[in-house]
Amino acid sequence: MSTSFSLISDVDEESVIALRFWGGDEDGCTVRFTFPEVLLMHLKDVELIGDNSETITVGQLHDSTNSQDFLRADNSIDQHLSFGTLGAREQARLMWEAQ
Repeated sequence: MSTSFSLISDVDEESVIALRFWGGDEDGCTVRFTFPEVLLMHLKDVELIGDNSETITVGQLHDSTNSQDFLRADNSIDQHLSFGTLGAREQARLMWEAQ
């Protein structure tokens, strides 16, 4: 199950700011943000709307997750939303193998 979030002013939902998905009981809720982590403190009060009509701020969305992934310079936004960053995928693999 996933929900994509865009800016409230983006009435056509053309630019996804975050993708939240449920990874199951072990992985819980993960959010992929389409901006670098360094911008989080500057964007935390920005209000988003989900494709399910849920409204939430960037900060609330960040705080409600088990894990987060942020866009890196070596990823396009589309690749990042679909697969996450290489570092995040590697970290998830290591955690899974440790179990």
